[in-house]
Amino acid sequence: MQTFLPFADFRESAAALDTSRLGKQRVEALQVLRALVIPEYGWQQHPAVRMWMGHVPALTMYGLAMADEWMKRGHPDNTRDNIAEFAPQAAHPDYASRIIMPPWLGHEDLHLSHRSKLIGKDPKFYTQLFPGTEEKLEYIWPEPKHEFHPEDPEDDALLILRANVEDQRPEQLTVVSMPPHGKAKAAVADPDEYQFVYAEEKSRRQVGGPKKRPVVQREKKPTRKRQAQEQAFSTLPGKTELAIPFDDGKTFAVGLIQGRPITVDGRFARNFEVTNVIKRSDFDYPALLQDPRVFFPVPAPAQ
Repeated sequence: MQTFLPFADFRESAAALDTSRLGKQRVEALQVLRALVIPEYGWQQHPAVRMWMGHVPALTMYGLAMADEWMKRGHPDNTRDNIAEFAPQAAHPDYASRIIMPPWLGHEDLHLSHRSKLIGKDPKFYTQLFPGTEEKLEYIWPEPKHEFHPEDPEDDALLILRANVEDQRPEQLTVVSMPPHGKAKAAVADPDEYQFVYAEEKSRRQVGGPKKRPVVQREKKPTRKRQAQEQAFSTLPGKTELAIPFDDGKTFAVGLIQGRPITVDGRFARNFEVTNVIKRSDFDYPALLQDPRVFFPVPAPAQ
């Protein structure tokens, strides 16, 4: 994980990157933003995350510069809108100029180390771009002045449940449940182990040559975090307010849990009464809705 900055200027840095690395930088920036803002996302102790602590708007500007350069080169992009959610002001020139940059930005030793590392990753491309740059320099990892670690809201929170809504519309929702936790990848037999298939049980004549043993599907066990989420959902008291995303998170059905847990298709479920349908933009900080958890709290939208 890294946010490459061969130069202090974000757009100049983006223009200097090879296309493959440029594409990855959009995703890297988005991952770091999520690590800085979303509780339990992970990576909080990674040096590439720590160096941006306290500077989410600046990192948003960096990510937007990478996405813009990527599209300028003619590639489709699916990261820019998600990046912009973390600091919408970063997309507007009138406000972007007021964003406070990290104190290490512009320190030549840091940018030199990034140019050196880029040469090591692709000498043919970067040696001519950064002539005279010393090779094999180590990264410089700035430490934050203050540590910031995201936490779930405790008061005035709205619970988000990524329920499986299939083809329903928000106002039609009457029952909600946790989505299936999925299956593990198929466990494949040792490639050197073959099982011969014969035309008849007592025949030794092979049919179609040697065949591998059939793939075994194994049910993936839920993680401890997922088990805790399922326990929390199944024990929610009646009248608890939930929001269920629809249309890839563009709209949300807000409503109340009704009664005790029920069982639907062998899974715990809850009766649900929709009281309102809201838009993603109604949330104070929509970036928190990028949380990969299936059941999590966010600050409740203003009424």
